[in-house]
Amino acid sequence: MRIVINDANILIDLIHLQMIHLLFELKHLELKTTDFVFEELGSPQRAILQKFIDQGTLEILESEEKELENIFNLLNNTSGLSFEDCSVWYFAKINKGILLTGDGKLRKQSSQDGIEVRGILFVFDELLKAGLITFDFALLKLDQLYQINNRLPIKAKIERIEFWGREEHIA
Repeated sequence: MRIVINDANILIDLIHLQMIHLLFELKHLELKTTDFVFEELGSPQRAILQKFIDQGTLEILESEEKELENIFNLLNNTSGLSFEDCSVWYFAKINKGILLTGDGKLRKQSSQDGIEVRGILFVFDELLKAGLITFDFALLKLDQLYQINNRLPIKAKIERIEFWGREEHIA
């Protein structure tokens, strides 16, 4: 089972797409986020995620004094990242997990630190591989995703349209 540390933007996008419940059906992933990311979310979003916390499918990683010091060190040695960003980076590193984020600066800086970084399209790919969504549904939601999040890479969208249109998985 792979540990996945979720950044806020992924959770927010999946909530907007009404697909958040599907993320927690990926049983091969151990899903976590930090207390700081959870608090960064709006109260309606936290209420939706609370169900998954109560079911034990989402773990909130609590930051103690030692973690806070390490997160502040990351923050002080980077540029353009928030404390919340540094918290998911730190916990992905110590858990040897995947950092799931759509933030370009966080993606670049944490991957330079040896962290495996994935984005929301990884979630779509995993849902397809697990048979939790159809290719038609994935294409529909992909279009909706790019309407609500214009920072996503166009090349990745085109690649998925080509593959999913042929009902093929991305390798």
